[in-house]
Amino acid sequence: MLTRQTMGGVYVLPPTPLNDQRRFDEERMRNNVQRLCEAGVDGIVTTGSVGEFHTIRWEDHKRLIDVLVDEVSGKTKAIPGCSGVNTEEAIMKVNYAQDAGADAVMNVSPYYVNVTEQELIGYWKDLAEACPNIGLIVYNNPYTAQLHTVNIFKELAKIDTMCGSKEVTTLKLQLEIMRHTDLTPMTATELDYYVATMKLGAKGIFSMSASMFPKFIVDIFKACKEGNWKKAWEMQFKLKDIWEFLDSLPFGKGYGSISRFKAYVNAFGVLDCGITGKPLIPVPKDIVAKYREAIEERYPEMIEQ
Repeated sequence: MLTRQTMGGVYVLPPTPLNDQRRFDEERMRNNVQRLCEAGVDGIVTTGSVGEFHTIRWEDHKRLIDVLVDEVSGKTKAIPGCSGVNTEEAIMKVNYAQDAGADAVMNVSPYYVNVTEQELIGYWKDLAEACPNIGLIVYNNPYTAQLHTVNIFKELAKIDTMCGSKEVTTLKLQLEIMRHTDLTPMTATELDYYVATMKLGAKGIFSMSASMFPKFIVDIFKACKEGNWKKAWEMQFKLKDIWEFLDSLPFGKGYGSISRFKAYVNAFGVLDCGITGKPLIPVPKDIVAKYREAIEERYPEMIEQ
């Protein structure tokens, strides 16, 4: 079970592998988890935004949790996203993850409608009471759900199983959380805040890029922990250059960000994630091949075997 004391490191955010029928692909999932464990990541976090919890069926979601826990087998942390549109749905999902043996879950708050601060605090308390044997991580993403303020985190810090947060917020809020609680956040804004938040005391990062080149992201973390800030900054600037290069390519214009990300991951080749679920439109294989050609020409050193 993950705790606020043990939370930290590089937590990778892989896409959910789907086959051509848009169903969960167990074999691809097992292979992907093995590759990530070999790369040295500290946690595998599934079924968030890019993990498409919003497109897969619950029966597939359950199979994904079972495969994740089974394949991780103590080599790293198993952290499925188990968000729900209401408290009852979230409890049902988190209970399943708890019984399967997951270390923690990463949830956004109930979405679609805004809730008050007291309702939001009550949601997490209800989740902790109903599921006492699994760590809880706040996915603090105001673009898809409710913003958790520092006042909310002060109350969440009283929950024993609350581990911390994945922040898609401002550096100011992250510093305030660190100032007023022991729920040290981990940044998800890796292109801008990875090294900065590490230097200020963050415990790590939730990384999409680690799905493409996990060893590189782990190496940035190691450079930060060793205090080699010059190397860390150079690596972060390169990381940002790579993303700007990928997003500038004309091949994927007209496809959504999640579909393009899955195409990037498939093009780098560490993971094999198949296509996106509906209503998302998958990037065709011939365009994925063009991404691969562009990567081999511009950044061949970033292709990890």
